Amino acid sequence: MDNITTSQQAQRRAKQIELDSRMRNVAASIQKKFGYSAPMLSGILGNIHVETGNTFDYKQKQNKGPGEGLFQFDFHKPNYKKYLKRKKLKDSVDSQVGYVHDSIYGDEQEHLGYGNAEDLRELFAKSNDPIEISDAFEKIFLRPNEKKSHSDRRREASRMYSLAFTPAQ
Repeated sequence: MDNITTSQQAQRRAKQIELDSRMRNVAASIQKKFGYSAPMLSGILGNIHVETGNTFDYKQKQNKGPGEGLFQFDFHKPNYKKYLKRKKLKDSVDSQVGYVHDSIYGDEQEHLGYGNAEDLRELFAKSNDPIEISDAFEKIFLRPNEKKSHSDRRREASRMYSLAFTPAQ
């Protein structure tokens, strides 16, 4: 058992409550834009979990790299900045999720390629497998460096969220 003080225990609990609150805020934003689908939500949250180092902080900076935000925008960053300006938005959880949504369903599809956006739309509509969705979202939308993709961690996080969002039978 840890030899920690009551004060340290309280700090840990407060930090966990803050993290849970940020994760719920991100999940609510995804549901607001994409609608509710437990597999889709789990697959996207699993990727955000890895991209942010489990902070769910929309201001998260990549360690020694150009990525920023929930999705660690790097090659998307210039397009996202133009999106904010064109839509007269400020950077936020909702703006980042909105950009992702519009890249798949809306007026930003050219950044993914229309066929890629269509593939994600079809998968989100048809698949009940959060791992399949996680893998596709990683490869089609995020496109991380192959050596640093951490696909196994993304899948495990997606599985974890899937358990939280799937009703017991």
